[in-house]
Amino acid sequence: MRELIGKYGSVALLLVAAMLILPLEQKAEGYSAMLAGVAMLALAERRFAKHVFLLFVSLAILGSTPIDTSIDLQHIVLMGVPLLLAIGVPYVVFRYIYQEPEIIQYHFSRHTFTRSQVGYIFLALVVSYLLLPFWMQSTGGYMNWSVATDPQSLFVLFLGTNGLGIWDELFFIVTALGILRHHFPFWQANLVQAVLFTAFLYELGFQGWAPYAIFPFALSQGLVFKYTKNLVYIIAIHLTIDLVLYLALINAHHPDLLPIFITR
Repeated sequence: MRELIGKYGSVALLLVAAMLILPLEQKAEGYSAMLAGVAMLALAERRFAKHVFLLFVSLAILGSTPIDTSIDLQHIVLMGVPLLLAIGVPYVVFRYIYQEPEIIQYHFSRHTFTRSQVGYIFLALVVSYLLLPFWMQSTGGYMNWSVATDPQSLFVLFLGTNGLGIWDELFFIVTALGILRHHFPFWQANLVQAVLFTAFLYELGFQGWAPYAIFPFALSQGLVFKYTKNLVYIIAIHLTIDLVLYLALINAHHPDLLPIFITR
């Protein structure tokens, strides 16, 4: 019972801390919850405590990161370096200190996508084409991004949206889910990563009713990765949606450009 309390209590506090620090921006309360969660790990089984402690470390890094959609070069560096640390620290510790490289694995499958997998990407394209412009216009969410039309700004915006999409999969699916699924039933681990995923994207700018779409998407990405074990595939799904996001942002800020959406 003691270890069970430590196990579930620490993860519950991890989620509370993530919600307070990221979308609610209540840093003091969030870090207090984080410290309580780390203390709760003392009750848990030792291997579990070692593993989940690294998620608290990554959350602490994210909490100190200026998370927003600015494409200023200085901000890209200030945000990009901590994001890389959030995935790099657990990977290095598991591989070289814990000597458990099987926990976080980057499965780059070389097989071609099946017909059903291509169909799923097309479904993601259609759904995002219908939802993203409508979300932007109904909530004003596109104002969380600035979009200039000079080639350099458009190129940096494209790199930024796609780079963050790749990072999402590397952190929430490969790292967070990769750690949690070794200690919880998959459905529980997937729920936890989906809450973390949604909290981060809310902080990034996907507000209003966007979390109601992001949460099931995060769950589906976890499920797809479970059954395909193909990191390239889940990144392809995410980047398909990010392409629509990129085009919809341009259209939302500059309606005369790319008049290709029917739900704006």
